Amino acid sequence: MKKHAVLLGFSFLLSKILGLVRDNLLAAKFGASANAGIATFNLDSYYAAFRIPDLLFNLLSYGVLSAAFVPLFVEILKKESRDNAFRFANEILHTLGVIIIVISAGLILLTGPLLKLFVPGFAPENFAVTVHLTRLMSVTPIFFTIGAIASGIQNSFHVFWGLALAPIMYNLGIIGGILFFTNQYGVYGIAIGVGVGAFLNMAVQIPVIMRLGFRYQFPKQWWGPRIKEMIILSLPRILGMSVQQFSLIVDTIIASTLTAGSITIINFASNLESLPLGIIGISVAVVSFGTLAGFAADNRTADLAKEVSTNIRRILFLLIPLTAGMFLLREEIVQLLLEYGKFTAGDTLITANTLGIFLLGLAFTGTVFLLARAFYALKNTKIPVLVSVTAVGINIALSLILTKIFSFATYGLAFANSVADIFNAVLLGILLSKRIKMPIVEGKEILKLLIATLLMSLAVTFAKQTFALWLPLQISLLAIIGAGIYFGTILLFNSSKKDIAK
Repeated sequence: MKKHAVLLGFSFLLSKILGLVRDNLLAAKFGASANAGIATFNLDSYYAAFRIPDLLFNLLSYGVLSAAFVPLFVEILKKESRDNAFRFANEILHTLGVIIIVISAGLILLTGPLLKLFVPGFAPENFAVTVHLTRLMSVTPIFFTIGAIASGIQNSFHVFWGLALAPIMYNLGIIGGILFFTNQYGVYGIAIGVGVGAFLNMAVQIPVIMRLGFRYQFPKQWWGPRIKEMIILSLPRILGMSVQQFSLIVDTIIASTLTAGSITIINFASNLESLPLGIIGISVAVVSFGTLAGFAADNRTADLAKEVSTNIRRILFLLIPLTAGMFLLREEIVQLLLEYGKFTAGDTLITANTLGIFLLGLAFTGTVFLLARAFYALKNTKIPVLVSVTAVGINIALSLILTKIFSFATYGLAFANSVADIFNAVLLGILLSKRIKMPIVEGKEILKLLIATLLMSLAVTFAKQTFALWLPLQISLLAIIGAGIYFGTILLFNSSKKDIAK
């Protein structure tokens, strides 16, 4: 399992590096607020246009596939045959495919009225561009749906090469759009890159599942008992996803009424936060899902609990110090990665502080993906959804209070997200422990990590005030000092990296 986590971790790292390249190019070419008055060069329009296609995929495809596809596919694989499992995959491919194509077509027709609800604060010129961008990207949910089914098949067989390449190809497509089309077409060039990237994300996974034995077949039945079971299992997840998407929509609505560039700053800060989240939290959760589903199918609760506990330690072992380090160096990181071209020093300061507030919930968010998948493996989608609904309610309420009453702008949105993520992780952990009647967090080990992180933070703060070097060199030196103190302290605690991450 560890080698698969390393593979996906490296994949997410490379993908996130490409994501940083993408954001660097966007920041330099468009800035956060420098082009606010030029509709076709306003990044707020691009990020807002992303919302409806993203909503469509997450609700109608990802909501179904993430919760129920892998457990059911693994169960058919174990108890019946490979042919029956692939037949099930073909059935869900056609069922979701037809639904997503029909709704994508409807989206093209109804984009204008829908976006009036999403971006009420946009000027008419920016609104018109956002409508065109949304229509251009409406094809992407189709590609992502096929890719998500392919990812589920790979996950079930513990084969991850195609899955690892998919996000890399997606970012390469977007980067290509920025480099080759934005000079002439502005933000439309990014949308072209998104479409190309979504197609490549799907295409790179098809050969892998074909080598596993999958063959496209027109299904004899579209609404068999397995499809019904999957939809029923997924309904709570779809509800949870709809609430989460509603939270993102509310953030977009609020940000559209704030200072120009607010949507862009929120997205830049969120993307930087997601760098360690994808490399560590998501990769571990994705790799462990098939294993957790296997333990659940065999009623091996003790093994499932051990798998969850081990992976929580893996996640926190790296995410806790990374959170502290990124918080201490947040302004330097944003300056190094984004402050080029039209991205100003003022944009850097606001983005860095927004990032710092997002980071408050990072370590907790990193465990949510794993905890939710543990429930999905147990075929319990209701608890994660109920917890998610509550967390999203907290997020929305706090966002409105902090931006409209206290005028904290992007800082208020980031703080509300962090509070909601902390609540989500803590409550999921408590409920999972009660569900399997076993502890999943070792308090003594976590305390050691916190002490080591505190010593690391003190050392980095002192070194930061002592050295004034060329920015890339200074960040590298501070990272080396911090890592040395952290891992050295862990060794002194007789909790080596090997022991913690075994």
